Amino acid sequence: MREAMNCYMASAYRGCVVLSYIALFDDLLAKLGELGKVNAAAKTIHMDATKRKGNQDVFESYLMDQLGSNNLISGLDVDFLTTLRKLRNKSAHPSGHKPSPEEARFIFYETITRFLSRPILSTTQLVGEIVVRLSNVNFFPTIVFEEMKAIVEEEISPLHDEAIPQLIAKLVVAITSTDPTLAKNSSYFLIGLALLDQDLVSKELRTRVLTAKSDDPQYSPIVVQLLSANGKLIIGLTPACLARIRQVLSKQIDDITPALTESKLLHPTSALTSIVVHLDEAELLTNFKSELEKLFDKRPYSQKLVRALINRPTTFASYFSTILGKAGSSDFGTANAFANAIEDISAELSALASEEQAFQLLVAVLQAASWGAFDAKGLRQAKFASIPELRAKAITFATASAAAASAYLADKLNLPISGENFVDEYFTDEHARYTGRCAIKPRSVR
Repeated sequence: MREAMNCYMASAYRGCVVLSYIALFDDLLAKLGELGKVNAAAKTIHMDATKRKGNQDVFESYLMDQLGSNNLISGLDVDFLTTLRKLRNKSAHPSGHKPSPEEARFIFYETITRFLSRPILSTTQLVGEIVVRLSNVNFFPTIVFEEMKAIVEEEISPLHDEAIPQLIAKLVVAITSTDPTLAKNSSYFLIGLALLDQDLVSKELRTRVLTAKSDDPQYSPIVVQLLSANGKLIIGLTPACLARIRQVLSKQIDDITPALTESKLLHPTSALTSIVVHLDEAELLTNFKSELEKLFDKRPYSQKLVRALINRPTTFASYFSTILGKAGSSDFGTANAFANAIEDISAELSALASEEQAFQLLVAVLQAASWGAFDAKGLRQAKFASIPELRAKAITFATASAAAASAYLADKLNLPISGENFVDEYFTDEHARYTGRCAIKPRSVR
């Protein structure tokens, strides 16, 4: 291109056009060679074009046609290459055509701006530049998800799609770097890619991280974080890979500490709730039933977890069984923990629980209170006023299904009492009763 410019400055416009043409196709061939490292079609085209060039055959038309038919460059770029080839042929052969200064400038300018300066094909250089810059402490000035996603989207925008596998492969290696900034930012970049939720990117994350690295303990954190960022990544994984991921999640659940909050992508609750939302329930229970049950036991009062169970009735039934046991536990610590936490998840829980389940849950609290659990006794004394949604559902069941409620009370509390009388005794708070906010009429006797 320097020689082409010299030709232009010397008014040798024909030479400017021809040299620009040569530089452009040499550049295309070089970029195609890099792309061939991750793309089979590009590899075949590069080999054939290089062979033609080595044999002094015309390779430019073949290269242009193959790039266009394989969607390795845009249709508009193909049109420009066609125009350039015609102008070059007129200029290089005795056609009588005399290139003008404007024509030479146009060819020179478009060759640089449309091709040489742009990664129209995957290039090792651009991917390498991104990875090198990940050592900069301010590469991710924030780890707010939307801003991380925006940064990653901007960084990969100049890359051809076929560069993504190469980029992810380099990021995976960089995670284990001894440079802590590079390792941390590489993880953030992968998380940002997951947040993009693009089919091509997700496919490569499944292949190059979840499938290739789920058996390596040093990659367990990024496996959990990617699933937290995008639970859809779990779809389509092989049984062997799913088994390894289950083991990763199980260990993360075992290692939960109070210092790790659920807002962190590394928290197993974050990963499993993301999976729950995106996976069909039948497939969810086939693959993650044990891990979910372990999480239910470890994090039973997680609002995030309860909210994720909407439209997952079978999974919720398993969760409900866990908290029902905790609510009525004979262990004071367990029963009191439930009584202390129930107010925080009351709204979420009442949205999912049936009227019968709400009734059973409150009866379980009364059972724990009868055994002496202090905080359960506090709920009983307050007539469950702090959890009005669940209480309202329990009252509805006790009055509408009085026979079933009475049978349940006789079994669990050994109380020979009707459902309606039980409501007056344990669920109706005095203030609500006498200000007309409770539909249950007071009864003087049991």
